[in-house]
This record gives sequence, structure tokens and C-alpha cells, in this order.
Amino acid sequence: MKKHWQRALVTGASSGIGREMARQLAAGGTELVVVARDAERLEALAAGVQVDVEVLPADLSHAADLAAVAARIDSDDDPIDLVVNNAGLGFSAEFGDIPIDRGRLMVDVNVAALHELTHAAAIALTRRGGGTILNVSSIAGDLPGPASATYNATKAFVTSLSESLHVELKQHNVVVSCLCPGLTRTEFQERAEIDDLGLPDAVWQSASDVARCGLAAAAAEKPIVISGVVNKFASRLARSAPRVLTREVARRTTRA
Repeated sequence: MKKHWQRALVTGASSGIGREMARQLAAGGTELVVVARDAERLEALAAGVQVDVEVLPADLSHAADLAAVAARIDSDDDPIDLVVNNAGLGFSAEFGDIPIDRGRLMVDVNVAALHELTHAAAIALTRRGGGTILNVSSIAGDLPGPASATYNATKAFVTSLSESLHVELKQHNVVVSCLCPGLTRTEFQERAEIDDLGLPDAVWQSASDVARCGLAAAAAEKPIVISGVVNKFASRLARSAPRVLTREVARRTTRA
């Protein structure tokens, strides 16, 4: 990561990829605004870095909290020049077995909140003459997802929105990048009630490596980056293969 941002707002900063991004940005001298539900974890993160950190506890599924984060992005006091939309969640089960309130929660956080914060960032950064938006998606957005249909659909939205805005906002000196990780060892799997799937260690990445890849891509102004060699291969194969084949592979994998 060669580019230096003055101040970054990172959602989902209390754990996993978001926390690693915050730490790596701080190590490079970027001041932080960290957002998550768990204020105690955010305070611990702030205490462990050597830059100024503003702690902003928020539940992005709540309208008032979301509006407060959007307002912070818009504020020209201690302005933000990098917005990292990392917060997200998922649940693993057949579509009809997931209670509708859980499905709605996925859409609220993964889609609606990211959409609103990206909108706030696009307006604020354009007004300031430039900046960067880094949205965290997933290679799941390229794949059919039996037992994770809503999650995969939300990530398809994130990838599509980001790629479109990369083109649209370039004229305003605003960079939009999209990070698409694959399997990453974080607390996400525990919360989503997913085990290690019996897959070898080679297909899993660390949160630190994924964060480093995403920040490097944003610094290089890349529209989309897929972290990890295995994930790049899987994503390219999925995009080039006939959809009937990817659906059948997904069906067999889910049954296994």
C-alpha cells in the first residue's frame, strides 16, 4: 500500500477484515474513524494503534445509527478521504428455513446500509475534489448459492454497484474499488453458523492478507480485486463456465 489517506472511516472494524484494514491503515499513518456495534472492541482497537482514532459505535441495521455514520462521512470537519464499507453478515441454511427477519437483516446491512454510505461518500468526496471508496464484496456474488441465496445475492449487488461507480465517479477524481475475498478465517463463519467445510487450509486466507490485498487495490485504483490465487481461479472458472454447469456444481457441493 503506497497511497496515503489522511483519514479513513472503516465499518465492521471490530473484527476480521475490517479490524485488519484499520490496523494496516494506522500503521501507514492514516487516522481512523472506526464503526461497529461493539464499542468495547473499538476502544481496544483504538488503544492499540499510534494514530488518532474516533470511535463511532453504530448498528447499521438501525436507521438512526446509519444516518449518524452517513453524516460523519459528509462532515467537512476532520474530513474523511477513504470510506471502507466492510460491515456485513450472512446466515447459512435453505432459503425457506431462514426466518424472514434474518433475511431482511442481511439485506439491510449488506445492501441498504452499504448503498446509503456509498451514496454519502460519493457526494462528499466529489465535493472535496476526490477520495476513495472501498467496498468489500465476495466471490460468492459471482456464484449461485444454494443454502446462501440471499447472502450471495447481496454480494452480487455490491460488486455490480462498485464496478458501475468506478466508471461513473472517475471523472470526479473519486476512486471506487471492490474487494472480493473467498474463504477467510474470521468470526464471520461462527456467526453465520458455518464450519470449515472440510476444506484444506490452502483455500483459506487470513484476514490480514485479505485486508492488505484490498487496500493495495484501492491504492492502485483497481475496480475489482479478488484476493488469493485459488479464489481468482475459482471466480474466472465460474464466469467462463456455462451457468448450467455452475448451478450443478453448486448443487452437488451443497449436498455434500
